[in-house]
Amino acid sequence: MKTIVGKSAATPNIDLGPANPVMTCVVPMVLFMVIGLLEPTPSGGGIVESLGITYDHYPLIYSLRLATTLAVLAVCWPAICNWIGRPNWWPPLLGFGLVIPWVVLATLQREAGWTTAISDRSAFNPFHEFASGSPMAGVFLAVRGVGLIVVVPLMEELFLRGFLMRYAIREDFWHVPFGSLTLLSAAACAVYASAAHPSEAFAAVGWFAIISGIAVATRRPIDTILAHAATNLALGAYVLATGNWWLV
Repeated sequence: MKTIVGKSAATPNIDLGPANPVMTCVVPMVLFMVIGLLEPTPSGGGIVESLGITYDHYPLIYSLRLATTLAVLAVCWPAICNWIGRPNWWPPLLGFGLVIPWVVLATLQREAGWTTAISDRSAFNPFHEFASGSPMAGVFLAVRGVGLIVVVPLMEELFLRGFLMRYAIREDFWHVPFGSLTLLSAAACAVYASAAHPSEAFAAVGWFAIISGIAVATRRPIDTILAHAATNLALGAYVLATGNWWLV
């Protein structure tokens, strides 16, 4: 068994997480969130407007955000792939099904007016924002799909269930087995869900709780990542079919 960077030499070399756990589980998410502060929304305002960033700049900012995060994940990938394990067949199926309560609860919250402009998503519709027939619409849709289905599930699961929920149990979180759950770690998950997804807070709290259940049941990060990716894939398909771009 290998020694994981950041672990005490006095403890057994138990592979409870990827090498350099902070770099792997925390840094990609921090970069993604920080660059995300520069993303414009239809309502405008805030620091983005003061910097002269307009809604037309969204594809450029998002592409920069995605490329930066992908670069860090690529550097960390050897450690990640040795840790996440082999998938079970059922978590992706459950993930697909969970898109239904997500859409229903998010729609109810929106219709009730329990959202604010500051919590709005970018809602960038490439077919509307780019010139009619422009190939850039398809190009950016592919970029957006990679972010939604590949990068976000991997990065967010590494952060939330690989770091935050384990850190809530023990400061040196790499000594906490993946899938461990306490009242405090469950509360940390709920707080993160509502803070990271304010426009879909009710849907997010329930969805993240169920994915935590997958982590507890299988103890394999790959299962939560694939369930997350399946929900996002189904959500992307729903948005394309209905035009409800406010969901992404």
